[in-house]
Amino acid sequence: MQVLLLVAGGRAGSDLFHSLLDEHSQILQFPGMLEINRNFLDLINLKNYHEIPVRFIKLYPHFFNSKYNKIDRHDSLGKNKKKFYKVNTNVFIKNFLKLVRKRKILRKFDIVKYLHYAYFLTRKKKIKNKKIIFIHTHAISYTKDFVKIFKLKNIEIIHTIRNPISSINSSVKNWLRYKNGKYFFAMDLYFQLDIVFNGIENCFKMRKKILIVQLEKLHDDRKKVVMDFCRIFNLKYERCLMNSTYFGFKWWGDKTSNKLINDSKKKKDLKINKNLFYDRDIKFLEFLAVDIINYYNYKLIFNNVTNFYFNFFPMKSELLTWKNTLKHNRIKHILSIPYFFLKRIILINKFF
Repeated sequence: MQVLLLVAGGRAGSDLFHSLLDEHSQILQFPGMLEINRNFLDLINLKNYHEIPVRFIKLYPHFFNSKYNKIDRHDSLGKNKKKFYKVNTNVFIKNFLKLVRKRKILRKFDIVKYLHYAYFLTRKKKIKNKKIIFIHTHAISYTKDFVKIFKLKNIEIIHTIRNPISSINSSVKNWLRYKNGKYFFAMDLYFQLDIVFNGIENCFKMRKKILIVQLEKLHDDRKKVVMDFCRIFNLKYERCLMNSTYFGFKWWGDKTSNKLINDSKKKKDLKINKNLFYDRDIKFLEFLAVDIINYYNYKLIFNNVTNFYFNFFPMKSELLTWKNTLKHNRIKHILSIPYFFLKRIILINKFF
């Protein structure tokens, strides 16, 4: 069975692409990100098979009751935004144990596979004829750890991107606004810059086949994108691929964007919030991203992109993020400002 890992770009539609695969008859997936962290590693190393599904439920309660997933709006699905989903935890445990009871030894990936099988059986879905296990690892670090831990030959990576300047603009604007900026500090801004400028390169370092999905094309030419996806992975084209859903209920986008998303709406031309950038910021960022911009047919805002200004000058988005950090009086994050500023300089200078 093919394993696909989904790596998110900065506000680049990873959840949207995930939602399009929701009800496909040949794909196994959970309705959210699978964090490959210490807790997950402890889970797959458990020797007691009875404890595995119990621990999984505790780690991912929102998979079993979507009312817990408010930030991604899985608590308000459907046309009237009143739908949510539940998966019976007791039945899930029983189904998992039935699948593994005759196996004396479980490999690490067997655990992941049977958790998916048990989840679908609990939803009263068929598990025969599945061709893909689709896992939304989201972050480069989680994806890298997944590849390293499971050592599977049949892994491919899908990475979502959008116009680099639009990506940075959307990330800074939305995260500074969401809950008054309580989740966006110097470390988070650095993460956004790193995924925009280094994301594709870091994916290639894992030595797996990489497929790029552009957010703009998911909106403007969705049928071609999903048809290409089906052709590449030898899947049946099904009408559900055109609809953004979870458990078959319409999905309206996450709360970070502060608005309901019409996922079928055509993407407008790039708009930049000038309150977040100096002109010299945009010129320099476009200089860094010019290869991506040209290769994926994005438009430059300035024709005279330059590398002159930025070795040691803070960007306006950095100043706003630092101000936000001071506002929330997070000592740990305040102390991290010089570190991530220097790290950003190293990241930027690398491209010279």
